[in-house]
Amino acid sequence: MEELVESILDYVRSDYTDYAIMINGEWGSGKTYFWNNKIKNKIEGLRLNGRKYTTIYMSLYGISNLEDISKKIFIETTQLMDKNLRKYMEANNQTHIPEYAKNGLDMANFFGVSQNGDKVDYSKFFSTEDKILCFDDLERANVDVIDILGYINNFVEHDHIKTIIICNEKELATKLKNSNLEMKTFIATYLLDKEGGLNKTDKPMVEKIQEKIEYVFDKANDYERIKEKLIGETFEYAPEFNYIINGILMRYESNPDLIRFLRENTYLITSTFNKSGTRNLRILKHALNDFKRIYELVSKSYPNISNKILQTMLIFTIAISFEIKARKSNKR
Repeated sequence: MEELVESILDYVRSDYTDYAIMINGEWGSGKTYFWNNKIKNKIEGLRLNGRKYTTIYMSLYGISNLEDISKKIFIETTQLMDKNLRKYMEANNQTHIPEYAKNGLDMANFFGVSQNGDKVDYSKFFSTEDKILCFDDLERANVDVIDILGYINNFVEHDHIKTIIICNEKELATKLKNSNLEMKTFIATYLLDKEGGLNKTDKPMVEKIQEKIEYVFDKANDYERIKEKLIGETFEYAPEFNYIINGILMRYESNPDLIRFLRENTYLITSTFNKSGTRNLRILKHALNDFKRIYELVSKSYPNISNKILQTMLIFTIAISFEIKARKSNKR
């Protein structure tokens, strides 16, 4: 893990780059936790040529157009934020930009910026000379990934802004393959009919349609082409479970009995997690939250319950969570 951290920091330290780097890992494996707790602070603690860098983190989850990304960068970088949004954040004890400001607001009206009534080009307001960009959840955006990567490439290639992309390439490949499948099937069938391919019996119909779809709509090739141009290095993220489990358990410090029980049975949590066959720490967090409610209820109603029964409940809660939730994730 430390080697991965140093590799990312080496990229940030480089005097000149015209490429981004990618952190690839499974859903729920702790990539965002890794960014927040291992990478972000170390980047912001660097001093390079007398300059202190700050990070701008953006989740692309649910983003429906490229302008939403521009707005989010605009909010994080423009000095105009100090006059309005900063006051609101301080008054409400907020440390992160609220979602209402990230999406749905007309930022020009909000900040009193106008261009003779024309639509504001937010990119003209970017101040990114001392910024490191981090784009997360690439595969969860509602915008064509090719368009997003092309957008990011403008920062990387032309402005030489250090950029880190966090994603799950396995799910990204599935998304590229399955997007607009009904429309693709209709067009492929139409083309086969025009070419006389529907009447031939040389291959099963499903196979012929699939081949035609891949031939006409091969987005995977487009993705590989732009990735080769944009991404200089791809790092595979494999979480160190012992490090992350300590962070997960810290949330239960308000209940001394519960956290003592969980720490004493970390080996059970670890072994059950490993047997799940996934690296999905998000499901584990949900399972431990469920067990917290079970533990508190059972301890209150049956104060003399044996430790062995509680251990069995812990294993069952984690196992059933993975059985149900991991199966749902695999069907998406």
